[in-house]
Amino acid sequence: MDPPRRREVNRAETYKKWVKLHLADITASLASFNEYAHESTFFLNGHPVRWVYVVGTVVAINDEQEKKTVLTIDDGSGQTINAVASRDRIYLKNVPQLLHSTVKAKGQLELLHGAWQMKLMSLEADLSLDDQVKFWKEANQTHDRLATTTSSTSNSSSTTTSATITSKKRKA
Repeated sequence: MDPPRRREVNRAETYKKWVKLHLADITASLASFNEYAHESTFFLNGHPVRWVYVVGTVVAINDEQEKKTVLTIDDGSGQTINAVASRDRIYLKNVPQLLHSTVKAKGQLELLHGAWQMKLMSLEADLSLDDQVKFWKEANQTHDRLATTTSSTSNSSSTTTSATITSKKRKA
């Protein structure tokens, strides 16, 4: 598959927005191109994704490193992601109290040694069940919309078809 053109990527609706996704969509469906690796842009059925928004439970905390804190987030979709908070960019209050709390994490994705992680840009803790259900509905809508449409960034002359999203959706 040929990489999308820069002009088409810049015009795509998902390029400059926070995209609400389940972790299973991230791990199973995102593709990358070398031309866009330096800016952490990945593609979901031809739609460029730079920034993601996930909701889940903090299941582990690695706070022993000097310059960063790593939160492992589980959204119940069968996958987890490490959200890395650089201490010079984001301040996390009461880090030990975040364990087992439900959080809304926003950040930029990166693929490091074959594993997905998120550079944390913002974190909101102690979400209510209503907030979680609202997120699941919105993430399911995003999933359905991006799975059924191919972005104009997809090259129609390519002989390879875009991957179809096949992850499990959460029931709201």
